[in-house]
Amino acid sequence: MNESYRLGEQSIIAHLQRLANGASTTELDVAALPPELCAIGEQLQKTFAILQQERELLERGAYIDSLTNLGNRGGLDRHVDQLWRKGTPFTCAYIDIDRLKHCNDKFGHTEGNRYILNICRALTETMEPDELLFRIGGDEFVLISPTTDEAELEQRLERTRANLIEATSDGKAPMIASFSFGCSRVDPLAGDTRRQMTKDADRKMYRYKLMYRVQQPKENDASMRPIADQPPCNDRVFQAISMSSETRYPFILNLDTGESQWSINAVRDFDLPSQHPYNSLDMWLARVHPEDRDNVRSELDMVVNGAWHFHYMQYRVMNTAGKYALCECTGYRLDSTETEPNMYVGIIINRSLADTTDSVTGLGDIHALVNAIGEMRRVARKAGLVAIKIDDIAKVNARFGFDAGDRVLAESAACLMDCSRGKGRLFRSTGPMFVALFDELDPEETDAVAEEIERFLGSPVLFGSFEYQPPIRVATLHLDAVDRQPVSILNELKALLEEAPQVPGTKLD
Repeated sequence: MNESYRLGEQSIIAHLQRLANGASTTELDVAALPPELCAIGEQLQKTFAILQQERELLERGAYIDSLTNLGNRGGLDRHVDQLWRKGTPFTCAYIDIDRLKHCNDKFGHTEGNRYILNICRALTETMEPDELLFRIGGDEFVLISPTTDEAELEQRLERTRANLIEATSDGKAPMIASFSFGCSRVDPLAGDTRRQMTKDADRKMYRYKLMYRVQQPKENDASMRPIADQPPCNDRVFQAISMSSETRYPFILNLDTGESQWSINAVRDFDLPSQHPYNSLDMWLARVHPEDRDNVRSELDMVVNGAWHFHYMQYRVMNTAGKYALCECTGYRLDSTETEPNMYVGIIINRSLADTTDSVTGLGDIHALVNAIGEMRRVARKAGLVAIKIDDIAKVNARFGFDAGDRVLAESAACLMDCSRGKGRLFRSTGPMFVALFDELDPEETDAVAEEIERFLGSPVLFGSFEYQPPIRVATLHLDAVDRQPVSILNELKALLEEAPQVPGTKLD
């Protein structure tokens, strides 16, 4: 074996070792090989090129959507994993094409693919350079933005959607193009989870689809059923849903006719006249606590008049026993169509019975609090949070017993209800800590409520002949929009509470 052949062999072996170690860009200098090894070198290069192509095809199938050339679900998971490992905050938008199935069924899948690509093009044209778009299902997209906040991304997507609707409403396109979306800002280092991100954005997207669906042009031969002939919901289905929970009362109100449907449990627990009363809003308002009634009436008027499409409020309602139960109402206004009336649909949770109720105070517990903040994220409104901590509960328990400590917390909760007057929702967070949530209140109004709490919450409690005034701390947090996960907000609120000055009370040392 001559020296040239031996060096050629070593060159080929070194090249194969580099390939085995993952060096995909290395090249073999075939021209430098001795003539008897050139054929082997050329075959190696061809084999490597084929393997590279197959690898790229496999990666493309694993991470790229074949129709749109966007990343697919695998690509999204890989990208989010990278952001999570870095601890990078980002905003995600879950986007769902409206009525894609209708397009496929009526005009064929070729037109359906054009519809998908039209939406894809509109979304990519509005994206910033640092953003990525993924198609994770037939009609589902996810947009990831590391820089844009939640409100800005919502505004941009709203403009894109409006432009799409305008461009396809001239009758030339087979159908009006639109999409629904929901945005969520997450911060891995603040304790947010991927499950929270997905659930939050997905629920906001479906809420958007529910409230802002686009009506397609009506065909001349389409059958139309008069609104008056349509019951709001099949009675058997409605009551089956109603009976699935003892503490949650679904309702449906026809805002055009005054008809309504209520669960049998609501009739039982709140002494309603029937399951189908007329003018049920007035009937319900008559049962609301007098101190809460004006605020409740004001919000419901906004829904009835069409100014708001979402209502979420906590207030007191008189039950069948003549006592006031803390209730939480979540409802949606559904605008009328050619065949459907204006409707108000929702569910009322009886917090005095619900499994997320604190047994000592009757307020929602930490799970209810986290859910409430999650609901606030899905509505573009400003928010105020007031945190209250009753200090020295451990000393009260040690000196007078746990019943005494529970009594202090229960009387504090009652005082908080009086101070809020139906303007906000109250929760016992953890231990001796309470949180009040307020929608649409200016910072000055929230601060005024906090000051009233400081004045009245420390009212004396009698233990026999001993008068005890609990020391408290109060802190407020003002948000232009709830654009973070609940755990991040609660951590900030807890830190503010620890720094807040104590309103002195009785010393038990």
